[in-house]
Amino acid sequence: MQWPSGLKPRDAQGLACQTLSVLISYRKCFEPPRQHVLVEVLIAGLSGQPPTIKTCLQALSLSAFELPNSMKRFLPNILTKLSQIMTNASMAVHIIDLLAIVGSLPYLYANFTEADFKLVFGVALQYLRLHNRPETSPDTSWALSQHVRVMSYYIVYLWFLAVKLPDRPKHVKYITRQLLLANEGQDDIDEPAEVCFDWLARYTYASADPRPTDSLLKDIVTNPAAHKNAPEAISEKTWLVGNALVTIRALAKIGWVEVVARRASGLTRILARIENVPMVGPGEVDPDTLSIPAILSMNHENMNAPAPRPDPITGYVWQGSAPSQRRKEVAIDPSFFALQLSAYGRNIKQRRSKVVDTSSLPSLFRTIDRMPVIDTHKVGIMYVSPGQTHEREILGNVHGSPAYTRFLEGIGRLINLRGQVDVYAGGLDPDEDGEYAYAWWDDIGQILYHTATLMPNHEHDPHFNYKKRHIGNDFVRIIWNDSGRPYRFDTLSTQFQFVNIVIEPHSLGAIAAFSNNLHENEYFRITIQHAPGMTEFTPIGNFKLISAENLPLLVRQLSLLADWFVSVFQHTQGDTVQVEMQTNWRARLQAIKRFRAQIPPLQEPEEMEGILGQESSRDFTVEF
Repeated sequence: MQWPSGLKPRDAQGLACQTLSVLISYRKCFEPPRQHVLVEVLIAGLSGQPPTIKTCLQALSLSAFELPNSMKRFLPNILTKLSQIMTNASMAVHIIDLLAIVGSLPYLYANFTEADFKLVFGVALQYLRLHNRPETSPDTSWALSQHVRVMSYYIVYLWFLAVKLPDRPKHVKYITRQLLLANEGQDDIDEPAEVCFDWLARYTYASADPRPTDSLLKDIVTNPAAHKNAPEAISEKTWLVGNALVTIRALAKIGWVEVVARRASGLTRILARIENVPMVGPGEVDPDTLSIPAILSMNHENMNAPAPRPDPITGYVWQGSAPSQRRKEVAIDPSFFALQLSAYGRNIKQRRSKVVDTSSLPSLFRTIDRMPVIDTHKVGIMYVSPGQTHEREILGNVHGSPAYTRFLEGIGRLINLRGQVDVYAGGLDPDEDGEYAYAWWDDIGQILYHTATLMPNHEHDPHFNYKKRHIGNDFVRIIWNDSGRPYRFDTLSTQFQFVNIVIEPHSLGAIAAFSNNLHENEYFRITIQHAPGMTEFTPIGNFKLISAENLPLLVRQLSLLADWFVSVFQHTQGDTVQVEMQTNWRARLQAIKRFRAQIPPLQEPEEMEGILGQESSRDFTVEF
């Protein structure tokens, strides 16, 4: 074979990998051995030049959806190679994208060993060491480096939750060492690492939610109406325990205490009855006849409602208003309880200290409790009918094609917004914006989709400003384009023009989009439109073809990755200001640290010789 003039072999390798990426979605045309060969070729491309490596990483991200058996077979080899090519943010973003996608597909890592999980953590944490190096290239996009930094921690969280609960403690030592190495040369670890340690302490020994919900037991035990003229609690004290605020309340109901631990990674509430306290109080005749039925009732509900496995498409389901009402497998190790009351990882200067001046605590608690304990994202979805080009036509649509409807059913769970208390609603008002919305979530974050076709049209709103005030303010929009024409980036007139994820049927003619034949549109074309000045940050490249069955899964991941990047891009004023991105967890940590800074330092006792030298430590009233 004779090479065309001027074409170098390394360039030909890149072109070949780009061509192969188009064939991935046509997997049904290839026998399994051929599919394995295709993935092996892409793995070999990871040893090529940077453009070829990037192309192969993007193709492997697509293969995770379309060639799962081949990816599962070669995944350990891929992870080993990833650790060798983590060189800078421009390359790392595609590595992180691949790990995020693979981490969202449990089938791929179902047979992972401890060593395999360690490879994943090593790749993600490797970038943190690169990020903290002072000799970072000045040409590196600051927004991109911040995005990859945030996503590196996201990968740690995502994959740590993928580890079975009994095996999680085995990985803490390795992760701890890598986090400390990433902060080598500093006086103390940085705040993102501090948050990570706090998060690990929450999920190493439990799969409980990061925020509690009210229960029948709590309503009965803390309800002051059951105690005439009595407050809810008869006493309350708060301690600073490391980077946590631990509040213990002795409730009016005799023998009951409530423990609340507010930390960066969440809030834990524990209701407990001290068995040493008699069930009959002074002047009472009957024993505690209220809390016992409540406990039995809760147990009865749990026995009648076994937790099913999460749906592979829509994830866990919130059956009400709070995260802790999700149905999932929950397990608690005794160490979880001990850690919530512990100052783990802190030095003696930040040991447990009782808060003496409590005047500012109510305001502080309100501030912290308003901060989400998960990451929240909102993404717009618009449907473009055949021939439509103007925003009024597009926003006015109240339904789409059958293929579009099936896509919505796969991208998230339809939730009722009315009466929601703890679910992130993305600013939607059920009285004005419709009672339902699509959303998806896990233990780390939630995506609320502002879906134009779900929002009602109002007679007094001919320009559809009610819809536009939400979708127009979203950083990322998903455009289902059945118009038969290219979708213009600025079709929706808004100052928030950042990223459009455009979906188009990969078939001849727009009329086929309205067929209800499940096999009419087997494949779809996805392209990414982004604002000027943005660097490449998704695994799509120029475009990607994806099968209908995997389309919702890929687009959901793209919307999450895109919203993260755009949030950083806007926070850095279009990649012009070097400021760090704040997560919800970090904001909670900072609130606690600001409160700590206002407390006078502990008075160190005078040193005394002999047995009296123990006096200060023996006098527990100082701390309690």
